[in-house]
Amino acid sequence: MGDIVRGGMCAWRLPADASCASVARSLLTIATTTLGLDGDAADNAILAASELATNALNHGPRADADSQTVPPELWIWARTTPTPQLVVSVFDACRTSWPDTKPRDLLDEHGKGLSIIGMLADTWGAHPSRSFCTEGIQGKAVWSAHPLPGPWPNPRTTAPPMLAARYLASALTARGLPNITHRHGKGVSLVTVPTANDEETNVWIDPATLSYTDPTGTRHRRPIVDLHDAAETLLSQAERRLGLT
Repeated sequence: MGDIVRGGMCAWRLPADASCASVARSLLTIATTTLGLDGDAADNAILAASELATNALNHGPRADADSQTVPPELWIWARTTPTPQLVVSVFDACRTSWPDTKPRDLLDEHGKGLSIIGMLADTWGAHPSRSFCTEGIQGKAVWSAHPLPGPWPNPRTTAPPMLAARYLASALTARGLPNITHRHGKGVSLVTVPTANDEETNVWIDPATLSYTDPTGTRHRRPIVDLHDAAETLLSQAERRLGLT
């Protein structure tokens, strides 16, 4: 759990049955206690995890006679950009059903859980992603971000560029993105993420920051402690550009 403070993450496989939400609540309760979060910050993250898990169970893929349902997964990590936040994300292996991000009346039973998340979180959304726990199976992640009142994550955190680049490359490769490469120079490393039509995204890593240009041409420079959040962003962008959604 301490890795979250230093830019890592935790992932758990959730049961694909009626206990899904209660297990998510239990895991988030343990996590927030271990991380020293309490009060509204912890309560909101725990409730959001429950609602996200319920959404994944209700709108995820169903098993047929010849296959098994891919269980949902609960992910958490911290980031400093745009502000210090705890990200709570639930993955499911369904891309034919996406949440409606338009605000809803809480009296509307359809989509009520996601309306609750909109009230609890700074922001929330959904994007194409791949499993951590089931060999990179394609699906989507629905997530919420909650303010962190504590002194972490520390945007001044540093790491050896070679180690950070290897972590990023292995994290993307393990989740099924092909042909990820990394190269190293004096005080800087480069991770290359191939996308569509022979295009690629180059991620430059120095001891304190990582930087890359997104598909819109916008340049991003982020603290190294945001490494996992950047990895999830890069994965989502690659999925869209490879036409895998």
